[in-house]
Amino acid sequence: MALDTFPSLSLSSSLHGLQPSLLLSHTWRLARLDLTLLFRNRMAFFTAIAFPLLLGSVALLLRSGYVSGVSTGLYTLTGMLALAGFFVTFMHLTTVFTVRREELVLKRMRGSVLSEAAIFAGSGLATTLVYVAQTAVLITLSIVTLGGHLPRNPPLLFLGVVLGSVMFVPLAAALSGVTKSGESAQITVLPAMLVLAATSQASFPLTGMPEFLQRIAASMPLSPVVDVIRIGYFGLDFTTAAPHPAVGFAESWAVAAPRLLLIAAWIVAGTLIARRYFRWEPRHG
Repeated sequence: MALDTFPSLSLSSSLHGLQPSLLLSHTWRLARLDLTLLFRNRMAFFTAIAFPLLLGSVALLLRSGYVSGVSTGLYTLTGMLALAGFFVTFMHLTTVFTVRREELVLKRMRGSVLSEAAIFAGSGLATTLVYVAQTAVLITLSIVTLGGHLPRNPPLLFLGVVLGSVMFVPLAAALSGVTKSGESAQITVLPAMLVLAATSQASFPLTGMPEFLQRIAASMPLSPVVDVIRIGYFGLDFTTAAPHPAVGFAESWAVAAPRLLLIAAWIVAGTLIARRYFRWEPRHG
């Protein structure tokens, strides 16, 4: 039997014959359902909510030293903010899509009045709301414990958070297509986690690496998210080598623009990959 793929992530096909107001209504209802299920499932709660907060809290213990001209604790915290999106959206949704496929939930949802866009937007909205809330909590804790400050450009920082979460939705959909079961999803995402964590400068700069490797690392999905969050938080140009020059509110948008475009490019690339590998029905054989 031919397996269904991900044929219509594009809004042009998914919205055909569907009113935008109905799409928004379905998306919001599915997001609320996903949030309810997330809080009821202990494993999902730990992976998507508790663990990212614990991960970010590690930075709150680093109260001395400097990295790239900023506090070690705040440098690590802003990196962990970006890495949290991996667990909240990518790891969680890879498992969710796989389990729902194997239990025929996706097939039934696709055969209902729901559009394909609403199905994925609902799950993406739920994890994005969680991710934004976690970011706000960790920034507040950093102010209290690390002597941190409010972001120099809050809209830019949270735009990086939201786009980072959006980017991971199609990538999670694509990976779920080659994941056999929900139990194996944790193993499937492990290589991606190790690669992205090692190349994103989330925990440490990569200035000691050869230049061509630095360029490859800078083009990986998580790297631009880290840069945008740090530019928005510190008001410094993290697209250049340390010492990072200070940038004003307006200038920070210009500095972050290439990194935002790279995130957008990964969203497009992830969508194309998902169209090829995502499956609506259980794997056979």
